[in-house]
Amino acid sequence: MVSEALERSVLSYLHHQIIFLNEDIDSATAVKQMHDVKAETIIVKNNNNEYIGIITDSDILDKIVMQGEDSDNVPIKKIMTSPIITISAKANVRQALELMRLNTIKRVPVTDNIRILGIVTQEGLANAIRTSVLEQTFRPYRTIVREHYKPIMSNLGFILQFAGFLFIVPATVAALMGEANSAVGIFLCVISMSITGFVLNSYGERTPMNLRQASLLMVSSFVLLSLFGSIPYIYVNPFSSEVDTSNLFINSFFESASGFTTTGLSFITLPEELPKSFDLYRSYTQYIGGLSFVYLIVAFFYPERKLMHIRGMLGGGNLKVRQLILTIGVIFSAYAIVLVFFLYLSGQEDILFSLTLIFSTVTGGGFVPTSTALDSPNNLELTTLMIGMIISALPFVFHYAVFSKEMHTTSVRPELFLYMGIIITFTVLFYFAFINTLEVQSELMTSVFHVVSAATNSGFQFIDISEISIDAKMVLIIAMLIGGTAFSTAGGIKVGRILHILQKTLSKKFTTDNSGGSISAVASPLNKKYIVTNESRQPVKQKEEKIFNEIIYVAALFIAVSLFTGMIVSHMEKEDFVNSFFDSVSALTTTGLSTGITSIEMNPLSKIVLIINMIVGRFEIITIIYLFLNISKKRLQLHPH
Repeated sequence: MVSEALERSVLSYLHHQIIFLNEDIDSATAVKQMHDVKAETIIVKNNNNEYIGIITDSDILDKIVMQGEDSDNVPIKKIMTSPIITISAKANVRQALELMRLNTIKRVPVTDNIRILGIVTQEGLANAIRTSVLEQTFRPYRTIVREHYKPIMSNLGFILQFAGFLFIVPATVAALMGEANSAVGIFLCVISMSITGFVLNSYGERTPMNLRQASLLMVSSFVLLSLFGSIPYIYVNPFSSEVDTSNLFINSFFESASGFTTTGLSFITLPEELPKSFDLYRSYTQYIGGLSFVYLIVAFFYPERKLMHIRGMLGGGNLKVRQLILTIGVIFSAYAIVLVFFLYLSGQEDILFSLTLIFSTVTGGGFVPTSTALDSPNNLELTTLMIGMIISALPFVFHYAVFSKEMHTTSVRPELFLYMGIIITFTVLFYFAFINTLEVQSELMTSVFHVVSAATNSGFQFIDISEISIDAKMVLIIAMLIGGTAFSTAGGIKVGRILHILQKTLSKKFTTDNSGGSISAVASPLNKKYIVTNESRQPVKQKEEKIFNEIIYVAALFIAVSLFTGMIVSHMEKEDFVNSFFDSVSALTTTGLSTGITSIEMNPLSKIVLIINMIVGRFEIITIIYLFLNISKKRLQLHPH
């Protein structure tokens, strides 16, 4: 790198802070002219316009000031250094430095053999070499940042800006209701998101992303959304006035992450004591996180052909971005209005309360506005919530197909039939494992409700799960692990993947378009069939094997991570492993059911473990797989042996 800098032309480092003066000018006038134009060097010329000498600051100091001479009476030809040592414009830095060393000088005029073009100095060349070395050292890193991370920064900035814009809604509601604490906390969140988003946008470049970049974007955005979303919790402090600063932050981050990931686990035991607008804010985080509004807006700015990776991350399946926006923005809003109406018929007249509850329901969230909201045996209310939970767990493509003439539900029917079969089977199993365990008024409705809550990863409950039998807990654990259908707001392994495994095991042809449920499984368009020729059969087979292996990885990791984190929680909390495992699965599958272990008294490490589970589970662990595989590929390239 140094040798490269030494071989550069001296013309690259030429400067023109010189003046040309006649030899008969007195030194005082020369110094004045020198300082007027901020020159560092004087080139002296004779009456024939020939270069005969050079004067620097040291010449003036040594030959006039130190000698006590009167500068008005000393012509510059008496203090100049002569003859001038010059260097050709064709020379390089190495030759210039060598010339200075041999002649014990610190600057050399550069000439084209006719006139002096400028001057190079020892200090200037040394600085240039140092700069060149630094540039060469950091150039690869700048390239990495520009090519790999600037697109992430830009899109992340835009996500935060748009999220800030969306959260003006609950902030405005809080202000209109006169709930100052809630309003200030949410507005602080809005301002923080907007400013950070602006800064990231300024340094980033909005370009299409590859698979790894999309994975990094989604994970980092959920972490940052959860971080900024914790500001209202920190400001309002709905936990305890005695909580210390570090625990307040962890608790707030936990609640925020639980909202954005639609998990619904909570440390707030009396949500009815919160401002109503703050309850709305909590459920609103689920609505934004579960329906991926912010990512849709990012996707909206890309050409459709460049959205393969980010669209898969959004959970849209075969839907185009505009179709997905229509589904989430219009169809789900219509669902919410209808379900709020049914809650009104069930006796719930508080519209804001009902809206908060429905936001949590249709996103598979689980935050409840009051701790007693589900205690009353109101079958119409429970049925309304179950409908909302099932809506959240069905594919977006199904919702669009129901209301659209251009698409049919044929392709998703096998998965839907299997899903309904799972819910019915697990309801029967839970009923017989649960019966006579607790004294409840309607064991059948209780069984149906809690199985639907687990299978849709919603997390609503009104029984003490810690007191039911181990068999009943295992039914709910397996239901949570399976989760909802592919490309829905539900978490878990997903029914689509289970269907794929069954079809592969039974050696049946893979027919469902979206059963892979992963960001890499690019399914064929709906209602299209492909003729597989001998030439194309092999690539198709390889693609199916890749998808199948990915599904196995996801399923295995869900179980392994749940077991591992369950053991950590059990050890840290000194609690029964089954109960710890239950809450660990609930966090990883973004469900929200709890045996009671998840509480504000938990060890901070246990809280952090569950936070990680919620965020990782929000992406079905698939992003971690791709990030890991990418790192592995890089290592293989670096160490081919």
